[in-house]
Amino acid sequence: MNKSLTAAPLLLALVLARTFAASAPAAPAAAPGWTGLANPRDVITARGKLMEGMERLMEPIDTITVQTGPVKNVDLLHRNADTIADMLTAVPHLFPPTTNLYDPKSQTPATIALPAIWQSFDVFYQLAGAASKAARQMAGTSGDKPLRTASLKLRASCDACHALFLRKYEPPKAQASDEAFDFDKALGNKK
Repeated sequence: MNKSLTAAPLLLALVLARTFAASAPAAPAAAPGWTGLANPRDVITARGKLMEGMERLMEPIDTITVQTGPVKNVDLLHRNADTIADMLTAVPHLFPPTTNLYDPKSQTPATIALPAIWQSFDVFYQLAGAASKAARQMAGTSGDKPLRTASLKLRASCDACHALFLRKYEPPKAQASDEAFDFDKALGNKK
């Protein structure tokens, strides 16, 4: 057998390996666009804004579950649900490991996303997908009772994820010093 013919596949493999290595993205630390690495707090802010936007879109959806009579603004409900479905497809991608900055000792941590997200990322990903599916189903639902049922399913799918992966809200507690605080003095009021 001709030695040049047996060496050709090896040479081709080496050339291809070099070509792919040269065209591969640079290491994340050096490459632009790796915002989770370069600016994790900005990613946390972005996902917070996305969540706030979804909550605004959920307001009329949640409202129909407590209203009596015919469901109003069905077109708006469908648009909101459809938009929420789209937004939920992006949610898991806004949780790179570098944004795992939760500090349980802080009153105002950088994020309220719990480390459990990164410990069970597959579950988190599936729950976001299930919520997106519930929103998409609501977007295609008609009739008062089915819309109300779809609304409850969508809220439940959001709450399921929040229950596992979001810091629980604890209202501030009154302290003894709060009772003794002199508001008149602080406001400059004379007695």
